[in-house]
Amino acid sequence: MNFSDNINIPLRILKNPNIFFYLLNTIKSNYFWTLNMSGRQSIPPVVKKKLRSEVGFGCPVKGCGNPYLEYHHFDPPVNIKPHNDPEGMIALCAQHHKKADGGAYTVEQLHNLKKDKFNATVVKGNLDWLRRDLLAVVGGNFYFETPKIITVDGVDLVSLLRDEDGYLRLSVNMLSCLAEERIIIKDNYWENVGFPVDLRSPPQGKELEARYHNGDYLYLRFIELESFEKAQKRYSTNIFEDLSFPVTAVEVSMTIAGTSIELTNKSSFLGGLQVAGCLLSNCDGGIVIENTGISWKQNPKFRHEMLVEKTDHENVIKVNFSRR
Repeated sequence: MNFSDNINIPLRILKNPNIFFYLLNTIKSNYFWTLNMSGRQSIPPVVKKKLRSEVGFGCPVKGCGNPYLEYHHFDPPVNIKPHNDPEGMIALCAQHHKKADGGAYTVEQLHNLKKDKFNATVVKGNLDWLRRDLLAVVGGNFYFETPKIITVDGVDLVSLLRDEDGYLRLSVNMLSCLAEERIIIKDNYWENVGFPVDLRSPPQGKELEARYHNGDYLYLRFIELESFEKAQKRYSTNIFEDLSFPVTAVEVSMTIAGTSIELTNKSSFLGGLQVAGCLLSNCDGGIVIENTGISWKQNPKFRHEMLVEKTDHENVIKVNFSRR
């Protein structure tokens, strides 16, 4: 069997464990996957874009405006009818999405949040700091207009790319030596988080902090630097003389437990090598670490769920082994 193929599996097989596990062992003895039985397809990009746009690209709950969003199905809920109809969905931050799942808002209230164009305009205006030039501060060095801030073994751990409207969109892929779920954010959309012992993402989205039980850690802080003098005072250097202000700085700290990779905004520890005080501009990548030889094990459940797709037949699923 060619493992780049898609395989359609009748769901009736799941009812016979002997046949099911024989099939799994035949396909790949050391490969495991899980099934998403909700019957709902992944949310199409065009639907995500519509939902983000209608709320001004930030959480529409008054006083929030957090730009890191999830998508809530409420009219009807997916447990009643699986769907991706944007008229019955709304973009919310993770905190308010959890509250919505718990019944904190009525269907009418959620529809009113979708229709509140004045609030959407206010939210979008409050996110203008995401349209400024970007200065990444990580490992004691400065990276100006460098979208891929940290890359390890070909994985972009932290990156900020601009959308068609010029807004910076955050993507995060935390690595770990443990076979546990870790944060995945794609273009400001929460895809995975796992079970951090501490997670902070205050309103306006200018901070994001996650800490896991084994010491895996991520902290992002966005700071508006209105002038050269403000940047000079904060970082005690005149290295920014050639930059045009205002700019938005993002300070990054990251620790991958069980490895020698430890980064803060002021210093770096990369296998004993330390470099600090440099300014690089318009590079494809900031900190790039390759060939670590480390076996990365994070997000096994998330990866496995990405294999399974619904088909047109209600009793058949598609397993796409090319996504491994």
